Amino acid sequence: MNIGMKQPNKLLKPWIECYWYVEFKDVAKKTETILPNGKIEMIFALEGNYKVINRKTHKVKQAWISGIHHEPLHIQYSGSSNLVGVRFYPYGIFPFFNIPIHETVNQVENLDAFWGTFQDEIYEALCMAKDKEQIYFLLDQFLIRKIDEGKTKHNQMVANAIKQIKGEEAILLPEIATSLGFTQRHFNRLFKDQTGINPKLLAQIFRFEKSFSYLYNNHSSLTISDLISELGYYDQAHFNKEFKRFSGMTPGEYTEKAKKASNFL
Repeated sequence: MNIGMKQPNKLLKPWIECYWYVEFKDVAKKTETILPNGKIEMIFALEGNYKVINRKTHKVKQAWISGIHHEPLHIQYSGSSNLVGVRFYPYGIFPFFNIPIHETVNQVENLDAFWGTFQDEIYEALCMAKDKEQIYFLLDQFLIRKIDEGKTKHNQMVANAIKQIKGEEAILLPEIATSLGFTQRHFNRLFKDQTGINPKLLAQIFRFEKSFSYLYNNHSSLTISDLISELGYYDQAHFNKEFKRFSGMTPGEYTEKAKKASNFL
C-alpha cells in the first residue's frame, strides 16, 4: 500500500486541510468502517470499484462527496485501488458548491450531481496526469476556479468558531457566538448554512473523535475515568451512550475490533 499527503495551494488553505492518495493492489473484498470525524471528503477513484453500505447499498462512480457524518460509514471495495482525495474542513465546501450543505450530511453523493460536466473535466485531467505532483497541481487549479468569493464573507468567522470548539480549553457555545458579535440563534443558522449541522453536534463529534483516537492508540497514561473527566462527559453512562450513538458500538466493543482489524478507523 502506498499513501501520501500534500498541502494545497495557499489560496485554498482556508478551506482545505490537505490532499491525499491511497494505492493498493489486488485486495480481496473488504469493508472499511469510517467513524465520524467532522471532515468532508471529495474523492476521485482513478482505479477500483466502491460501494457505500449504510441505509442502502449503492455504487459510487468516479468521484464523490462524503459530507460530515454523525454515524459510521461503511465502504466496500476489492481488487486494485487508486484514490485521490481532497479533505475539507467542516465549513470548507461552502464556497465551492451552490447547494444547501445540510443535504450532504450523512451522505455520499456522486460529484457529477453537483458539478456536472466540470467533474468530468477534472476526472479526465487527473487520469491523464503523469505523477502525483501533477495531480496536486491540477486540483489546485480546478478548485481555485470554483471559489465563489461572494460566499467567503462569513466563512472565516465560522472557521474561527470551529477552532475554538475544537480547542483544548472548554468554552461555551454562547460565549463563542458573543465573541463573534452574533446572537446564538443567528450563529446557529450561519453555522448550519456552512457546515450542514449545528455547533453543538459538531462539538460532540470532535469530542467523540478524541475519545476513539485515545482508545485506538491505547494511551496507557490515561485511564477511562481520566478520559471521561478530561473530555467533559458527565459519567461513564454518558460516555458510553454518546460513543455508541456515533460508532454503533460501546467503547469496549470498539477497542476489541480496533485490536483485530487494520481497516477500522
